[in-house]
Amino acid sequence: MADVDTPAAFTFLWAIENCLKLFAPESIESPVFEVESLESTAWHLAINEKDEKFLSFGIYREQDSGPGIIEVVFQLALLTSKGTVVKKKNHRSQFVKGGHFEIAESTEYFKSERVEYVPNDTLTLRCQMWGVGLDTPRPNLCFAGTRLGFERRTFFCNIRNFSTLSQGQVLEYHFIPTAGEQLTLVIAFCVMQRDGKEDILIKFSVDSKKLLRFNYEISVLDANGRKCIPKRSYNLFTSSDIYMYFLQKNEVIDKNPSLLHNDVLCLRCELEIGYGAIWNEIVYYLYQPS
Repeated sequence: MADVDTPAAFTFLWAIENCLKLFAPESIESPVFEVESLESTAWHLAINEKDEKFLSFGIYREQDSGPGIIEVVFQLALLTSKGTVVKKKNHRSQFVKGGHFEIAESTEYFKSERVEYVPNDTLTLRCQMWGVGLDTPRPNLCFAGTRLGFERRTFFCNIRNFSTLSQGQVLEYHFIPTAGEQLTLVIAFCVMQRDGKEDILIKFSVDSKKLLRFNYEISVLDANGRKCIPKRSYNLFTSSDIYMYFLQKNEVIDKNPSLLHNDVLCLRCELEIGYGAIWNEIVYYLYQPS
């Protein structure tokens, strides 16, 4: 068996940029890396956000040209801004082609000492590997980078003839983000009657199969540009077809008529949008695979 007190046969360092609370709509996957010293097998890492308290870190074997089964000792660890390890634990597992191994980690380190563990909004994950029953070769290093698409945007829109909006009426506003793939974010306002009252509902969608994750705050503006009746929500996905409650019509017409300017409701929309990986590459091998 490999002696894990010796230098690892292979070390993979993966830096994930724009990693604001892992603000990505789907699993974040590293580039595929090749390990000649482990019988020419190929691998990638992945991070999944299970819920608000836990992440899963996974190591995945590709459908490579290596043996049907290979046994390795490996260590997955987060690095701090000083390059020290948050938590060090070795695992031993057999991997078939297409097999994987996952471990769960707490998200607490994101909350209390974010600068320490995500400096410059960059999360760094280290994977070290030792072969079981294999000769220990010269240590090899591989560096990789992933950049997540993320942007904050503020814009204004308005709902004209607000007092005459009728049940079932839908108003759509098309917003083009500046980052990520070419797509349009559609913000739809719908009038729905419920319990004798007319509610204004809101839904977000995109005009492509691309999945977005976002936070939003939408506020009604008064004549001085001050925000009133703010509504906000977090960790939403554009895959949902659900309309969310925004406000009641009479909340404005009867209780706050000063918010209507010539029967126009002016809105301020503030968005934080995550696109997933927009750049994902191997940067450097210490010893390039042949």
